[in-house]
Amino acid sequence: MATPMLKSLEKRKELLGLIGKVTQDKGYFDVFDLSGATGMPRSTIQDWINRFVDDGCISILEECSGRKRAKYAMRRIRNLPASACKRIFTTVDGDQVEIFHECRSEGCIAFCEYMYMMGNPRVRKNGLILRQRVKAGPVARASNVSLDLEKVTVSNGLVYQHIRTFGGPAYSLTEMMESADGVLDIKYVKKGNYVEGIVVTEALTHMAIAVDDTDDAMSGATFAITLSLLDLLSSIEGVHRISHNVGFLYPDVPGKTAGNAVSYIELAVKKELVESLIQSAAEYLKAETRSQDTGMAVKLGLKNCPELLGFARKARTGIVTIEEALAAAKKSRVRTYEITGKRGIIGAVASLGMVDCPPEKLMDVRLKMSDN
Repeated sequence: MATPMLKSLEKRKELLGLIGKVTQDKGYFDVFDLSGATGMPRSTIQDWINRFVDDGCISILEECSGRKRAKYAMRRIRNLPASACKRIFTTVDGDQVEIFHECRSEGCIAFCEYMYMMGNPRVRKNGLILRQRVKAGPVARASNVSLDLEKVTVSNGLVYQHIRTFGGPAYSLTEMMESADGVLDIKYVKKGNYVEGIVVTEALTHMAIAVDDTDDAMSGATFAITLSLLDLLSSIEGVHRISHNVGFLYPDVPGKTAGNAVSYIELAVKKELVESLIQSAAEYLKAETRSQDTGMAVKLGLKNCPELLGFARKARTGIVTIEEALAAAKKSRVRTYEITGKRGIIGAVASLGMVDCPPEKLMDVRLKMSDN
């Protein structure tokens, strides 16, 4: 259930988005514009407007006079291209936090990766998403960098990223990040030649869903059905799409249809959606699979599981059994599901042990998987 603070921040972002649209269309807005669009009482809308004026988000163009309504406008109307920041969202598991920042620019994401890695080695690109794994609290600071994540705190279902920026990255913090999907609020202050800011996002649950054995000798492909599953689930409100991944297990296993490939997807989801998403995934796979041995496995959270990693290593170098897969899943808090049979559970569990592997290791079973 959403906390009052979260609901307030979500409503704030919704209203600011509406204000920006109305201001762009009309050049200004008034209480009646927002009340009519939202169905909220005018008195409530006026309270929000007063807050936005105090926060510096909007400015008063004309004061209320008699029957003449007050007119307002967004304080900043950008003439520059759309923000490079597309999405910013976070998943949390105890004191472990992963920050996801989807960018519209290959150049910008390479720059941010380079800067953030100076203070945190657990930074990597996943397509156009930059991922940072940190422990809640202070983050190791780097000196003489223009973009630095100083601290991450988690409280009441919210994640607070404390960022220090210089030069161009400061513009991203003050002008671009607030428009990214997933950002609930941004506060910043200019201090001399740098800017310190706090980016607020919701603490979501990290979900990895793995699937194996969905095709037969004539048709179907596991990578294709998992990609379509990702499309389906990420279309649901409250779900953020992270990644679609393909990896290989032991190539000489009997009964394979091609190269013994497995596939898993990653999502960031609101906690209250977890069970319904798992049910939807199982129902979709059952309806679409071409195999009588399809299995699914689900891992929630960010914490690493040695038994899961060990099973994945074994499945990449030799033949493993369903009993071994189920034992590793039980020790690792991984849920397993017989969609149409048991055999697919082996590959599904093994692929969850490969989460966080770089693409070159997913593809080449000769490369050793390192402890994360």
